[in-house]
Amino acid sequence: MRLRVVYAPAFLIIFLNLILVSSVFSQVDTKSLDKYFAQALDDWDVPGMAIGIVKDNKIIMARGYGILEMDKRAKVDEHSMFAIASNTKAFIAAALATLVDDGELSWKDKVVDYLPYFQLYDAYSTQEATIEDLLSHRLGLGTFSGDVIWYKSEYTAKEVIERVRFVPQAYGLRAGYGYSNLMFITAGEVIKAVTGQSWDEYIEANFFKPIDMDRTVTSVSDLTDMANVSTPHKPMAGENVPIPYATWDNMGAAGGIISNVDDMCRWMMLQLNQGVQGQDTLFSQNVQIDMWTPHNNYRVSARSQKLIPSRHFSGYGLGWGLSDYKGNKMIAHGGGYDGMYSRVTLIPDQNLGIVVLTNSMKGISTPLS
Repeated sequence: MRLRVVYAPAFLIIFLNLILVSSVFSQVDTKSLDKYFAQALDDWDVPGMAIGIVKDNKIIMARGYGILEMDKRAKVDEHSMFAIASNTKAFIAAALATLVDDGELSWKDKVVDYLPYFQLYDAYSTQEATIEDLLSHRLGLGTFSGDVIWYKSEYTAKEVIERVRFVPQAYGLRAGYGYSNLMFITAGEVIKAVTGQSWDEYIEANFFKPIDMDRTVTSVSDLTDMANVSTPHKPMAGENVPIPYATWDNMGAAGGIISNVDDMCRWMMLQLNQGVQGQDTLFSQNVQIDMWTPHNNYRVSARSQKLIPSRHFSGYGLGWGLSDYKGNKMIAHGGGYDGMYSRVTLIPDQNLGIVVLTNSMKGISTPLS
């Protein structure tokens, strides 16, 4: 395997420094960035990736690098499909935000008021769990605990949630951080309970269609008749080996969306525009403030302090990870799917967004965003 010469914060530091010293993005040499991305693809030995950059409500870059599948000739472009995995979580939070705007629910509503079958490890936590708790990983479950319930199982989303009560407690209610796919599956079922639509139907109607994300889908079954679809790859014995798409339908609300950088650029611009699309407001500034406010803070590790000395806080809002860089607030999330990684990073102070989608289980997306 080739030596990985791109380190974790390298691109982020280089790119943000360019932005912070430039009065307009046009002063940044996008040709140099293009060359840098192509070199990174080679250095990390990733088959293919796509990168999108938006600035000041414009798509500055949306390009593909490499190939859709090893040993085949088709190349990645801005419309190539990749699983965005846990970047789906921001869509779920935004969907619930629209319901808060409409007065259909409150962030502090109890989950059991919408899903009577919802149970955690004890009666008190079950009764006290709120919508915002679901979206901020603070309900006492350990990171990734209980994923065995949904992963490659035939349980429906409801059947997965009915088994949450068997997942052991890792810490006190609202007393720690444990990244939980199970709670976002639950949030997806709350959307269904309130609207009568499945989470994917609701998101398609309220986000995909209004902002023209016309190639974005919510299930691998939707890829059957689509062209320009990237293949997942798993590193094995120094090689990138193509693997089949895994079906994640029962946990789709936690990580089921499959998209491309052209569509994701539209999503980032909606976020940076505080929910406004043209003459329409899809969600209000008020609820976006809620989503981008830390609801669950956690320590900045010694490694993070060393790599990014200007970072002063890390936390999780509602569907988004939050931190800072040189006085700029950073809104970001990663996604890990069987054979694919993704990353979305927003710098609202600079009206800047970056998305990286890859077809390999190698951590190139964080360095490049």
